[in-house]
Amino acid sequence: MPMYALTAKGMKYMDEYASRAGLPGVVLMENAARGVADAVAGKIPDRSAKILVLAGHGNNGGDAVAAARWLAQMGYSDVSVYFAGSMEKAGSEFRRQMSILVNSHREVRIAGLRGIERNILNAAYDCIIDGMYGIGLNRSLSDDEIRLVKYINSKSGYKIAVDIPSGLNATSGLIMGEAIRADLTVTFGSYKTGMFFGAGRECCGEVKVVDIGLMPDGYENVSDKLEVLDSAFLDKTIGKALVPRNESGHKGTFGTVGLVISSNGMLGAGMLAARAAYRAGCGLVKIFCPSKYTGFFNVSIPEAVAVPYKADDVLGAFEGFKDDVDVILIGPGLREDSTGRLLVKQILAGNKPAVFDAGALNLISRNLKALRKRKCQCVITPHLGEMARLCGEDVNIVARSRIGYTRKFSEKFEVSMVVKSDVSLIALRDQGRGQKLYINTAGNSGLATAGSGDVLAGVIASLIAQGNPLDTSLVYGVMVHGKAAEKFAKDGDSKRKMMAGDIIDNLF
Repeated sequence: MPMYALTAKGMKYMDEYASRAGLPGVVLMENAARGVADAVAGKIPDRSAKILVLAGHGNNGGDAVAAARWLAQMGYSDVSVYFAGSMEKAGSEFRRQMSILVNSHREVRIAGLRGIERNILNAAYDCIIDGMYGIGLNRSLSDDEIRLVKYINSKSGYKIAVDIPSGLNATSGLIMGEAIRADLTVTFGSYKTGMFFGAGRECCGEVKVVDIGLMPDGYENVSDKLEVLDSAFLDKTIGKALVPRNESGHKGTFGTVGLVISSNGMLGAGMLAARAAYRAGCGLVKIFCPSKYTGFFNVSIPEAVAVPYKADDVLGAFEGFKDDVDVILIGPGLREDSTGRLLVKQILAGNKPAVFDAGALNLISRNLKALRKRKCQCVITPHLGEMARLCGEDVNIVARSRIGYTRKFSEKFEVSMVVKSDVSLIALRDQGRGQKLYINTAGNSGLATAGSGDVLAGVIASLIAQGNPLDTSLVYGVMVHGKAAEKFAKDGDSKRKMMAGDIIDNLF
C-alpha cells in the first residue's frame, strides 16, 4: 500500500472510520503506545536510563501515558510521568490509560505547567517523551505553555514526540507560538502534511511511521491525502514505469525536445534545460531562438541544433520548428514580451505536448482563459511565487494552504502540475480515476540554487520526448531531479556548494 501524508482532518476521518468498523479506540491507543515504547528502546537501550514523559489530557496524552506503562513492562526502571493537562477536559480513553497506569503502581505527578518546570529544574534526563498536544491543536499556545515548551527544548536528552511535536500545526507546519524540537517523531498510521511544510522538518527530526491498525480502505475517501514519494520508491519503480530504452535505437528513437527561447538576459537558463534534457536521455534537442543567439548555443551546447528565427517571421519559422519535435519546452530563457506572448498562445492552441515553466507561466497568469481553452496536452512547473501569480493571491497565503491551492488549480484547469518548493507538491489531472496528489521528499536544500528549475523542466520534457506519458514524466522527472541532488551530497560534496550543473551531472 502507498504511504500517505494526511491533514489533521483526514487523520480524524481515518480514526472515525476505524471506530465505525468496530475497532475500539483503546486498541489503536495501545498499538500507538507500543510503537512509541519500541522507538525508545531502539534509541535508548539502557534500561536504567532516566526517562521523562509529559502528557496532556487528550488522546496524545493517553498514548504517552500508555507508552510509559509499556516502558516499565519492558524493564525501564526510572520513568517519570508528569500530567500537564486538565482532568475535567480529559476524554474516556485518556482516563482509562491513566487509571491503568496508577493501578500498576506507577507514580504520576500532577504538577501543572509551571509546576512541571519547577519539579524538573535540576533533573537530567536521557530521554524526554512529548505527549502534551497532538494533531488536533488549532490554537496558539498560552504564555505558560510556550514557557514550558521553551524550557523542554533547553533541556538535554533525546526528545521523542508522540505523533506530532507539541505546538506544531499538523496540517500546515506552522508553529503555534512555540513547538518542541524533537530528535524523533513517532507518528501513527500516516505522515502528517505539516511534517513537510513550514517548520515541520525542523521540529520533527527523524520521522518513524507506526502501523496502529487503521483500515486501509478508509484512505479511498480522504480527498486531500498526499502519496509520499521518496528515493526508495523511485529505485523500486522506475524500471517498470518508464519506457525501456531500445538498445538498437537511434537518436530519432529517443525523441526530440523543442526548446523555445527569446531572451538575451537568460540564455543560460535555456542552456541548462537543454543539457538536462540530453542527460535525461532524449536523442536530440532543437533550440528555437532569435538568429543572433545561435552562436551562443553552438558554443555552449554543441550537441543541440539551433533553429533561428527573425523578429518579422516568428510564426512562420515556428510552424516548421514544431513539426520536427516531439515535445515543446517553453519558459527557461523566455522574455515576457509580445514575442513571448505570441509563442505561448501558439503552443497552447496547438497539438504538440508541452511543458510550461518560468516566464511562460507568468505570461499564462495574465491570460488564464487561454490555459482553460488550450488544445495541447501540457504540464506546468511553477515555484511558489509563480503559483501565487497563477492564483492571483499573496505568496504567503498560498504557501500556508498550498495543498488546497494546488488541488483546486489542477481541478479547475484540468492540468497536471508540480509546485516547486523545499518539498514539492504534484497534482495529476483527473482522467476518470480521481485526482492524485503527491509529495516528493527526494532531494535536499542544495536544490535551492539558480537554474535548478530549468534543469527539472528539461528532465520532464526529455522523458515526454522519449514516449513516456505526461503524468509519468512529471512524477518521475521530479523524483529523478531530487535524487540527483542526494547523489551529489552523498559523494562528499556539500549541499552548500551545489550548482545547477551539478544536478545535471548526477542525473540517472
